[in-house]
Amino acid sequence: MAAARKWISLSVLLVVALVSLAWGYMHWRHIQVFVSTENAYVKGHIYSVSSRVQGTLLTVDVTDNQTVKAGQTIATIDPKDYDAAVAKAEASLNESAAALAANQATIAQARAQVEALKSQLDLAKLERERATALYNRQSVPKQNYDRAVTAEQVAAAQLAAAQKQVAAAEAALGVSAKKVETSRASRDEAALKRSYCTVVSPVDGEISKKSAEAGQVVAPGQPLCAVVPLDLKEIWVEANFKETQLRNVRPGQKVKLWADIDKGRTFTGAVESISAGTGAVFSLLPPENATGNWVKVVQRVPVRIKLDEGTDPEHKLRLGLTVTVEIDTRG
Repeated sequence: MAAARKWISLSVLLVVALVSLAWGYMHWRHIQVFVSTENAYVKGHIYSVSSRVQGTLLTVDVTDNQTVKAGQTIATIDPKDYDAAVAKAEASLNESAAALAANQATIAQARAQVEALKSQLDLAKLERERATALYNRQSVPKQNYDRAVTAEQVAAAQLAAAQKQVAAAEAALGVSAKKVETSRASRDEAALKRSYCTVVSPVDGEISKKSAEAGQVVAPGQPLCAVVPLDLKEIWVEANFKETQLRNVRPGQKVKLWADIDKGRTFTGAVESISAGTGAVFSLLPPENATGNWVKVVQRVPVRIKLDEGTDPEHKLRLGLTVTVEIDTRG
């Protein structure tokens, strides 16, 4: 009986040892193929919404954590000053356009006068030629000949003066056209500033860090709130792996992720890229290792992970959440 118990005990110990050995081997094989870390965080784009013009906020149409669409109104700024600037610019443009039209009419009139004076000059030339022929035959007195020559000279001088008036009017037309362009640009600028009185969301997302209130006077560039898109195209996971874990990690390898916000759910993704340097290199105060008291510390390298489409339809992953990441290095 005692011998039987002894063999049973030895058998149990042997089975436990074999199971432990098998489990240890499988765990060792697992960590050779699957590298994991809990030092990982959800990252994403944060769009700061700010005022582009100065003014008083008439309305603030959003609250913190509200879902908004791209182009949705977030706030409105009192547009009275900008409406007045647009009206002033419009009046200046109309005045410049009227001056341009007047110059064009002046040019048309001057050109018509040039054509009339050309006809008069042609007629004066004929009269002078006729008077010259008659004078050479002594059929008319010299007084008539002199009158014909003088009439031709006067017509030529008048034509030259009219042509100079056309040239001057054309030069003034160029100046007027430039004034119209300048006035139109000023009007467009005033209208553009007027459009900035309506502040809209740049993307789909949720409102965060709202600091704007109705009646507040804002300056250009002053943040009003932030919009955080939760679409999987806009967020990713940054996992900080030890340098000793990255021997077989490559872009494109499959990744599984678990978050404390939903421990029963497995998110999926793929390695998108590996950082060009460790986290210490890009810190505000990089460590100075050229000292006598140097101690080797295993460094961590950020690995960017792209989440698969449809892996988070309920948008549970939020910026800053910690996640557990496991990379399958067999890929």
